[in-house]
Amino acid sequence: MQLFLVRHGQSLYNMEQRHQGWLNIALSPLGEQQAERIAARLKEQSFDYIFSSPIKRCYDTCAAIVRAQNRPLSDIQVLDGLKEGRLSAALEGQLEKDIFKSWTKEQRESFQNDYTFKFADGEAVKEIMERTVAAYEYIASFSEEAPPEPPAEESASPAGNANNPAGVAQATATPGEPTTAEAKVEQPKIKPKTALVVAHRIQVQLMTLQTLDALETVARQQNLIDRLEISNCSLTLLNVNLKGKRPLYQLLTANDISHLTGLTAPKPAEPPI
Repeated sequence: MQLFLVRHGQSLYNMEQRHQGWLNIALSPLGEQQAERIAARLKEQSFDYIFSSPIKRCYDTCAAIVRAQNRPLSDIQVLDGLKEGRLSAALEGQLEKDIFKSWTKEQRESFQNDYTFKFADGEAVKEIMERTVAAYEYIASFSEEAPPEPPAEESASPAGNANNPAGVAQATATPGEPTTAEAKVEQPKIKPKTALVVAHRIQVQLMTLQTLDALETVARQQNLIDRLEISNCSLTLLNVNLKGKRPLYQLLTANDISHLTGLTAPKPAEPPI
């Protein structure tokens, strides 16, 4: 299965650099344009499955892609496991630069070095990782099936004879044509499945790190996750198949923003004179 991971477009709080968490903040004017760009890029891409975080900025981005494909919004499957991480309900809406200033030295060190640390009204990074990986595995459970084994050759003669003591079926063929035993059995081809996943930065980061078997870096030090940049409305492509002889994980591309080239925030309307 090929996964098309898309981070939501810029929200009003992204623009103001405020902590969002689970708040349903609308896309900014730039975010709406970003959503239109990713929708245009993926317009002709068929998806067997479409998943989205339930939070508005993700759902609206996903809806833009679905509408561009002339599909009904009912095709979107909302997954709670794709929700943004909730650092603290009380901190939602605050400027990011002010949040860390308000923490004690112990809180800052714990947040950086202990991924089980959490506020009473929030989630630990460990908990966010666990539900994100569970959502990833759920999506990957729809991977294409492994090809069926070719049918075994049937025995035409149950008993042996002098010329054929093992009772092996004897194929008859026109001279110059291969016998049944010689003919190659044509293996059925598998059509790879595709899924669109619209989520938040941390989910795209964690799914990518899971693909690379590198989640222990975040467990060791939380801020290492931000070495993997995931921009608004970027596209990350993964291959995953959990139904073959052994699990397949591949990172194809990360944080592709080529479709956003030349896009700038629209100027605010001038007030009437």
